[in-house]
This record gives sequence, structure tokens and C-alpha cells, in this order.
Amino acid sequence: MNELEAGQKIRLKFNISSLRSESITCVVKWFEEDRVALVFPDDCPHLKKSLPEGKELEAIVYTDSGIYAFDSIVINSPLEHDFIIEFPDEKKRTQRRDYIRAPFNLRFVLSKDAIKDGIELETKTINIGGGGVRFLLKDELKTNDLWDFTLYMPDGTIAKGKGIILYSLLQGKLVVSVIKFVDISETDRNRIIKKCFEEEVRNLKLKKLTG
Repeated sequence: MNELEAGQKIRLKFNISSLRSESITCVVKWFEEDRVALVFPDDCPHLKKSLPEGKELEAIVYTDSGIYAFDSIVINSPLEHDFIIEFPDEKKRTQRRDYIRAPFNLRFVLSKDAIKDGIELETKTINIGGGGVRFLLKDELKTNDLWDFTLYMPDGTIAKGKGIILYSLLQGKLVVSVIKFVDISETDRNRIIKKCFEEEVRNLKLKKLTG
């Protein structure tokens, strides 16, 4: 895995006790072949004492080419000058099934049989995730129907692919539908996952500031 770089976000998961675990999101400060220095989040100072030298943890890295997870240990506690964890040789690429979903109101276009009928439906998303999109329409779509989709991302890029309709439910005067991705490039899927992850981190920070 050579995508690690300064400024990259890494999520750390660790046990506080036999009944309780915590997770925090750190930013890569610098890294060497066998270790990574991290910037500890300002909003979690109470967790610094829970990460002494030798503490075992799980690290998850979100990159443009995939999601990677590895087991690690604390080399330098966050109470030291630099918070440093081990960066092992063995890192596994994960295939996430329970994708993070985030509320985004984005332009979403569905099309099918373009050569024959040229059917195209344009709508807005309710939320998005690495596995699919929830969106609003005026009309109900048939379950298991296959559609081409184009998702217009917040940064101006576009994600394209194919998906099947999982279900459609009438809510008031509109229909809420969910499409599951069945054909999407790993690059596009991982861009969606990263955007959802960043939104989750932003929302967690807002909750702590207003809580």
C-alpha cells in the first residue's frame, strides 16, 4: 500500500475495557517504513490516557484505491511529543458490506434503453453510500429493474455505473426508492465512501461542539 501520505485520515479502533470500545479519527503527520506519526484529534483529549505504549488497536485507512485495515500497536503514547503507531508489512484490503451512509442532496440521473426509448429520470438523492443511493421520485420504479446511473458528487466529479432497484415506498406525494450498485468502478465507489466518511467525521465534530 503506497497511498499513505501526510494529511491522510486514519480511523483507530481500540478497547477501553472488556465491555467498551472507542474509535477516533487521526491525521497522518509523517510516516516511515514501519511506523506512522499521527495528529491526535483535539476533541478527544480524555482518550489520550487510554492509548499507552504497547496498546493494541485496529487502524483503517481510506484511500482512492481502496480501504485498508491493519492491526497495530502504540509505539509512542499521544501524551508524548509525537503519537506514533506501528505500520506493519501486512495490510489487508477490505470489502465493506456495511457502508457508511451520509445525507447528501445531490443531482442523480437514471437512464435505461437509451438506444431504443431514451428513458431518463433526473432527481435528487436523500443519502448516499458505497453500496447504493436513496432518492426521491414522483413515480414508483419496479423492484429489481436495472438502470444506468450518474451521480454528481459535491466536488464536481461524476460517479457512473449500473444498479438495481431494491424497493420503492410511497411517502406523501413522492416515492422513496433505493438503488443498489451492481456495476461501479472501484475508483468511483471509493470516492463515494471517502466523501461519506468525511461527512461523518464533520458531523461528529459538530455534535461535540454543540453537545
